Amino acid sequence: MANVLYLFFIMLMLVENPTASSTSGGGFRLTLTHVDSAAAAGSSFTLAERIQRAVRRSYSRKRAIEAKRNVVVPVSYGGELEYLVSFGIGSPALPVTAILDTGSDLIWTQCVPCFESIPQPSPFYNSFESSSFSRIPCSNPFCSESISIFSSCASSQGDLCFYLAGYGDNTRSRGLLATEKLSFDDGSSIAGVIFGCGFWNNGTLSNSTGIVGMGRGRFSLPAQLNPPRFSYCFTSINSSATSHLFLGTKASLGGGNRGGGGGSIGSTPFIPSPPNPSFYYLSLIGISLGGTRLPIPPSAFQLNPDGSNGTIIDSGTFLTILNQPGYDVLRKELIKQARLPLAESPGFDLCFSLKKRKSAPRMPELVFHFDGADMRFQRDKYMIYEPEEGLFCSAIAGTDGISILGNYQQQDMHILYDLKANMLSFVPANCDRF
Repeated sequence: MANVLYLFFIMLMLVENPTASSTSGGGFRLTLTHVDSAAAAGSSFTLAERIQRAVRRSYSRKRAIEAKRNVVVPVSYGGELEYLVSFGIGSPALPVTAILDTGSDLIWTQCVPCFESIPQPSPFYNSFESSSFSRIPCSNPFCSESISIFSSCASSQGDLCFYLAGYGDNTRSRGLLATEKLSFDDGSSIAGVIFGCGFWNNGTLSNSTGIVGMGRGRFSLPAQLNPPRFSYCFTSINSSATSHLFLGTKASLGGGNRGGGGGSIGSTPFIPSPPNPSFYYLSLIGISLGGTRLPIPPSAFQLNPDGSNGTIIDSGTFLTILNQPGYDVLRKELIKQARLPLAESPGFDLCFSLKKRKSAPRMPELVFHFDGADMRFQRDKYMIYEPEEGLFCSAIAGTDGISILGNYQQQDMHILYDLKANMLSFVPANCDRF
């Protein structure tokens, strides 16, 4: 093994240092695949099965987020996530499918030679077969100014910059920082993207080849774009239509008319959190149900100076999870509004029985009040109707600690992340018409 490593590092020394720009003035449109779709999972799940699997992943994701505080090496949140994105890497382009993660920064894929690997459905990327691969030397600022990953210099092994990326679900990747060309389905491409070429990998990748970090750090994909922004539109969980991700100049809400959803655009600023720089924190200041502001303590969703509590928006969590003091107030009011007998269902905290009814009851509009904007949800955006089971369940749960705006409540909403303006914008949309 030692001889193999020595030969490998000697070969890497012959690869030129990066000269290509790490940004592009263009825009890109990508298709997102849900992890439980037939295309990604290799089998078909019923709607009830997809919901139950997504609920279980929500709690796994929450545990991964909380686990970050218990490790020494910089760790991203990871966990089993919801959406996969497909693109090509290298010249010629090798098709890969990676996990979309708004909770981490690094883009990485498993690489040849894989001394430790995670099973994946496609061939491993081989840097020696790509004419656009360039290693990053120790002198590059990206090798010494890492925040969300651990990087180290190995000048004795050919002036190479190594990285170690850890995730809350114990997935790990170690390898080289380098630059490469990424290609997309619409024929566009971007050269000089900083990424991790992983030679030692373990954990889980949800039947994909790596992770695309979409967080706020400088290694993330949106941070390497010009302009540094992205947007997505998630279709409903019961829709057969694909979701879409837009990068750079193509990330625009289009005056609120794209997708024909109607409604006005709302915008709220991101809140910085030095202890957790990758995540997108928002200022959630209150909740209303049926036009009535709920008596939730002002501190319930506030971000503390030590990085605890606070509210984030996350593409990888299905359920919306609220800090317990705020959730308890909302739960009590939901029970009052539903006027139905309580029932139990695995993974859900609050369900009602519909066995004596032919349809789900009317429920009032739910409003999340953010700094500068209100996000509004009709019944089917915060309640889940399972007619086969005769259940009517809340897609919101409670827990101690951080609050998470999950992707069920983001469905059929076009959401724009602007890293330069430090702003989240959103508008209702028919995402299956994009």
